[in-house]
Amino acid sequence: MAAAATADAAAEATAIARRLASCNTGTRERAVRYLLSDFLPASAARLSATDLLKLWKGLFFCFWHADKPLYQNSVATRLASAVSAPPSPADGAAFLAACLTTLRREWAHIDVHRLDKFYLLNRRFLHHAFLLLSANSFAPDVTSQVVSVLSDKALLPEADNVAAGTSRGLGYHVAEAFLDELLPVLPVSLETVDALLAPFFTVLEKSTDRVMVSKVKAGVFERLLESGSRLLEMVKKGEEVEKGSAEEKLGKIGLLFGLSKRFLDIGAKAETVQSNRKVVFGLRDAFVKIEKGLQLSGLGITVPKFEATEVPVPPNAGEEKAQKKKKKAKKAALAAGEMEEAKDLKREKKVKKDKKEKKEKKKKRKVEVVDEGNTTEKSTDAPVDDQQMGDGTDGITFDETLKSNLQKQFEMAAVEAGMAKEGSSSSALPVTPVSGKMATKRKRSKSADKMSEASDGHDGSEGNILAQDGEKSGKRCLRLPPSATPRGSALKKGVLPGPITPTPLKKAKPKAKSAKKVLKKQPSSAVKRLRKLQSFSA
Repeated sequence: MAAAATADAAAEATAIARRLASCNTGTRERAVRYLLSDFLPASAARLSATDLLKLWKGLFFCFWHADKPLYQNSVATRLASAVSAPPSPADGAAFLAACLTTLRREWAHIDVHRLDKFYLLNRRFLHHAFLLLSANSFAPDVTSQVVSVLSDKALLPEADNVAAGTSRGLGYHVAEAFLDELLPVLPVSLETVDALLAPFFTVLEKSTDRVMVSKVKAGVFERLLESGSRLLEMVKKGEEVEKGSAEEKLGKIGLLFGLSKRFLDIGAKAETVQSNRKVVFGLRDAFVKIEKGLQLSGLGITVPKFEATEVPVPPNAGEEKAQKKKKKAKKAALAAGEMEEAKDLKREKKVKKDKKEKKEKKKKRKVEVVDEGNTTEKSTDAPVDDQQMGDGTDGITFDETLKSNLQKQFEMAAVEAGMAKEGSSSSALPVTPVSGKMATKRKRSKSADKMSEASDGHDGSEGNILAQDGEKSGKRCLRLPPSATPRGSALKKGVLPGPITPTPLKKAKPKAKSAKKVLKKQPSSAVKRLRKLQSFSA
């Protein structure tokens, strides 16, 4: 029965791995939910290391296809929760080992664009591994299991993995992120610190990878050294150290846990790699300095004790569904509220537009009424004698003065043409330019008023008034020949206009002779000589 159950679990794990590597987002998401909520809690104990590697092959490509930062964060957190809340700590350590093995195998094939999200996945698994230790109160057996997984699968890989040419980048990142993810579960006891830092001491002792040695030195021990020196300075100055800060938690490890003695032991071993001794003794001297500084100051710093931290348990599948339903209901309510608000805004805008249109229409009506009143006034003020053309344009007012002026012009034209003699004009009325077209009807009304005023006065001012109207009319005055224009005192006030005398026409200036004609008439001396030579030769 147990063998059959194990075979069934292995077959189901293979099927789940295929669905996890699917190109369809919905298929992958359903497979992740089923794996975390139903399959692993029920059959994690029956899965072998090979089955877990098969699952993680699918999980790797599932996370590979995960896009958008929020979704990546959600998937990484859910996958890592299988480490901190398994049926047993051994199952969590096995799941972590499969994860690190897969990441180490595929690390060299991860491109630059996807490297950040796999860094995130690695940090989440480290964090939940420490949550697993905290939930088990850092029991020695559980701590040794997790530390051995980190040492064998990331920091100090096995010989066959190195021979296969696997990448060492995962170990570098574990060394950099170790203290960051350990910080939330601190403080811990002296024995636990010794167990957690044991893989890094082993790296300084046995590793021939200089990059790994430098990463361990800078990412772990130098950070402990810096935090310890800061804590010592703050205590000497009497400053308050913030509870839960990095200076308090990591500084106490650097000052109180006797790390200088451990470095001395490692440097004294014959198995230690010779190139690493310089690094080991340098770290030993630095830690001796701050430890002696604490002793000479006479200040007492309490040794930290372990404090259990609560491990967040992932919700069950039923709870997830209920939460999703609640979220959907909230979204629907919010969407309905937003739709109603949008409709209210549209209605308000329509009402405002209608009000504006009504106001504009009222203004237009008022303007039209005012314009109609002005036109009626203008039409009533216009003289009755004005005659207009058929096309609606203003015409010329024909009165006795205009007729006499026109007659005088015809007589002058006849004398110039030789058709009549001078002095045979039948009338001696003055010729005055009379305005033709008026600019507006108001100008005609003004001219009519002036004519009425002139009729009340003497007759001599009549021509003057007409002349002024002609000047004001501008381009709309009657176009007359130059000989018919009045001269002298004809336009002066109070002086009667005299007879019209024709003005002599200006003689046109002779045009300048062209240079060619001048050359033809007066050839130069050189030309004359050439001509003489030509005549002699002939």
